[in-house]
Amino acid sequence: MTLGWTLAETTQPASRTGDEARLVADSLRGDREAFSVLVRRHQRHVFRLAGRFFRQPADVEDAAQETFLLAWRKLGSYRRRAPFEHWLTRICLNCCYDRLRRSNREQPLVGERPARATDPDATMDLRRLLAALAPVDRFVLLLLYGEGWSAEAIAEQLGWTRVNVRVRAHRARRKLRRLLESGGRA
Repeated sequence: MTLGWTLAETTQPASRTGDEARLVADSLRGDREAFSVLVRRHQRHVFRLAGRFFRQPADVEDAAQETFLLAWRKLGSYRRRAPFEHWLTRICLNCCYDRLRRSNREQPLVGERPARATDPDATMDLRRLLAALAPVDRFVLLLLYGEGWSAEAIAEQLGWTRVNVRVRAHRARRKLRRLLESGGRA
């Protein structure tokens, strides 16, 4: 199912002071136009976040579409204790993680910044090494180092404990180090 939203249609910046409570309430009453306003306000953020997990633009668009479809279906679960963007971020992260986990193909992560490497070969090696990790390991490392999130922020967004985030990150870094030491062989 296609909703017809693309990043190119973004015309409004995300409003932090806007009338999101009213838009959510209207959306819950079935007002698709109100939900479309919410989508336009937050789609740049969702596309950027999904773009951190997938290389192909079609995969990014699919993840964003899935995020907004799920948000529409689950809108009744939004409790307004946190900003709408935080709730939507959690949905997007879970959609991306689920898509990575379901995928049988290796998806190298694409970052806007190489990890302290100006050499293109080093960047490609890093992508290849990350692709050899399990999805949950890539996911945690991407959020910590690619997005710059704290363990607390990840725990809050994903519903994990801080200890769980730290343990997963430690194990992922250890696996990455072993791959690096072995020349990339698992």
